[in-house]
Amino acid sequence: MRPEPSAHCEYFVEGQPDGPTLVFIHGWPDDASLWRHQVTALGHHYRCVLVTLPNFGARPVQAGGFDFPELLRRLVGTLDAAQPDGTPVTLVTHDWGSYLGYLLEQTHPERVARMVALDVGGHLAPRSAREKLLIAGYQWVLILLWLIGGALPPLGNGLTRRFARLLRVPARQAASVRSRCNYPYFYLWRSLLVPRWRPRLLSRYRPGCPVLFLWGMRKPVMFHSGRWLELVADSGGASVGFEQAGHWLQETHPEQVNAEISRWLES
Repeated sequence: MRPEPSAHCEYFVEGQPDGPTLVFIHGWPDDASLWRHQVTALGHHYRCVLVTLPNFGARPVQAGGFDFPELLRRLVGTLDAAQPDGTPVTLVTHDWGSYLGYLLEQTHPERVARMVALDVGGHLAPRSAREKLLIAGYQWVLILLWLIGGALPPLGNGLTRRFARLLRVPARQAASVRSRCNYPYFYLWRSLLVPRWRPRLLSRYRPGCPVLFLWGMRKPVMFHSGRWLELVADSGGASVGFEQAGHWLQETHPEQVNAEISRWLES
């Protein structure tokens, strides 16, 4: 299976060639293979475009990674290549992929018909000081490991893999993650701390299309707020929490996740 030519993000196309298009966008520390269970279940009826974000694949794209406007530009370019007639697509996203999906829908609403977002919402409101420290703490560790990896890649990669196991990243991903995948955390915090970069972040997001939001309830912190669930309902969408699942629910509970996605897409 070879990647299709793309001026921007690497992507593959699987499933039903004439079906409605689903565009899958992963997060840290994954690549397009994260969605293999969903493609198996949905590919009989849908055309599945599987995106790998820059520097998350087998080969590096650019030392230092990309900030959010550039990632957004590359995603729009990928849509242009994968869906040249401009027909709106359904996004299926997870983690950083969800954040980028919200940016894409906010800035290019004509390209997105609806969205399935997993575990990261468009609004984050840590419930306690402990949650705030946990979120900031793991992100700053990944930034530090990214900086180490820029100077000493083998050391950065090894430490990132150890830390991924501490974060309970599924073994398949934890064994191959590289420190160069950590760059979104750097650009997030640069934008948070430096006022002139702040406009590059998602701001006051309100979905302009229906959203199905699925999240795992068995994890130390939640990456969404109660307000986000209200906005999802207002969008004409739905929210479903999985009591026994963590952050990678599509990996650990594929049958339940696939059933919810299929049911919603067909409704």
